[in-house]
Amino acid sequence: MINLKHMSVLIVDDIEGMCKSIRGMLKVLKYGEKFRFAYNGREALKILKNETIDIVIADWNMPLMTGLELLVYIRKDKQLRDLPVVMVTAEASRDIVAEAAESDVDAYILKPLTVKSLGDKISSVIKKIKNPPPMFYHLKRARNFKEVGHLNAAIEEIHLAIKADPLSSKPLRELGYLFFSENEGGQAEKYFLKAANINPYDVFALHYLGKLYLNRNQIEKAEIYFDKAMLISPRNIPRCIDYGKILLERGMIQKARKVFNKVLSYADNPLSLSEEIAEVLMEKGIYADAIKLINTVLKSVPARYDLIFKLGIAYENLGRHEKALNFFIQYGNKDQDNLVAKIHIAKNYFDLNQTQKAKQILRFVLRIDPNNSDAKELLGRFN
Repeated sequence: MINLKHMSVLIVDDIEGMCKSIRGMLKVLKYGEKFRFAYNGREALKILKNETIDIVIADWNMPLMTGLELLVYIRKDKQLRDLPVVMVTAEASRDIVAEAAESDVDAYILKPLTVKSLGDKISSVIKKIKNPPPMFYHLKRARNFKEVGHLNAAIEEIHLAIKADPLSSKPLRELGYLFFSENEGGQAEKYFLKAANINPYDVFALHYLGKLYLNRNQIEKAEIYFDKAMLISPRNIPRCIDYGKILLERGMIQKARKVFNKVLSYADNPLSLSEEIAEVLMEKGIYADAIKLINTVLKSVPARYDLIFKLGIAYENLGRHEKALNFFIQYGNKDQDNLVAKIHIAKNYFDLNQTQKAKQILRFVLRIDPNNSDAKELLGRFN
């Protein structure tokens, strides 16, 4: 059980001065005995994996891994998921509140922090952990039953949670998700709709209603709920990427573009996200869009030869063999032992009717690797 006076506190903020300021306030309150600092979510995770921490106080916006991304990771980790997390944010906009609620943050505090606001929030969080409200007690029991395969017991516990707090959407959406994961679409729909009716900002319920209707091929309904979820919480990058993928699979390329452009506008690290989206587009064969994003990244980091290779693949698939050849040669000059690049160079020479150059390269590949099936297949095609 957490003791306010003796607890171990992890403070996560990319500004060292803020970490020290929060520690100072906690010392004034006589809260905590051991304090650790992390300057982004990744550093925080390393500490959490190796040390015993009783409570996390994390800033919402940080580089490398944001406070929200850290929170999502904690909630997915069986060892860490019940760890209390208090988020610190400069604003309480609708999308931030929705994200915080969806990710089960224990509390959030608006800047500027004061000793009183910090003390009140932490005290409230610890009291809630020591004496959980009936709804949370039953939901935790439901989770434990579900994990060991006792679905009926889990459902019963969630119904008890609903009775304990009939005005909360959380147990309703949890019941909806349980039925969704068991492929019971009718029951899932019923409870997700109830959750969304009680709380129109329950993004989780809205998103899964979108997935449910998509599974039924009710595209118009699916779009309505996906759009609602994104409008409320456009900063949830994994969900937006997921939505974009779904749109691409349905051939709705123009709408997917709009989703990806919107999520890029919210990204703390747009270059990394551009690369991730480009990979998604490459997988779906949307090569022209992928090329634009890869070029955006290369303008900032021109030495990324792996991306130059991907440009070659994209142009090759578009049938623009001169362009493809140019990028494969650039890559090959950097990594002269890469036989895969040489195969692509040979292939594009063939497609440009420069057969002798192609054969020369393929013979070289076969001298190095006599069993190279790609080289044999290409060479055999033109002999």
